[in-house]
Amino acid sequence: MQAIGTVESDLTQRNHRLTTSLPEMPIWLTGDPGRLEQVLVNLLVNASKYTNDGGTISLSAHQQDRDVVVRIRDSGIGIAQDVLPHVFNLFMQADHSARRAEAGLGIGLALVKSLVEMHGGSVTAASAGLGQGSEFVVRLPALDKHAIQVPTG
Repeated sequence: MQAIGTVESDLTQRNHRLTTSLPEMPIWLTGDPGRLEQVLVNLLVNASKYTNDGGTISLSAHQQDRDVVVRIRDSGIGIAQDVLPHVFNLFMQADHSARRAEAGLGIGLALVKSLVEMHGGSVTAASAGLGQGSEFVVRLPALDKHAIQVPTG
């Protein structure tokens, strides 16, 4: 997965342990590979940024019914319950003082949401609270590789 290669140096620098659970057989979907990679890179960078050195990050993907489901979990600082409903808002930044110097502009998760929705999917965020890590779940429509496309016209 190219997104992992893109963030590999960041993960190594912070001594994070990345685990992956990916299907042996390809899962098919229709989309812009560059934009979908951007979604995964943004989520992995956030996981790395908000996980203390030596923490764990996991990436999994599988097909569930008619969706491709990608999960990125981390053992990081988590998200406060009052902030959670707003994490995808443009310019949203939770003030985690220790991480403030690393904080971006607050557009990454808004961009993730927009790109995923443009692909007909959805993205959700979950956290048990501060200090409890976070999980982001991306759902995209799977392409049925066994479907027969009938020409029209």
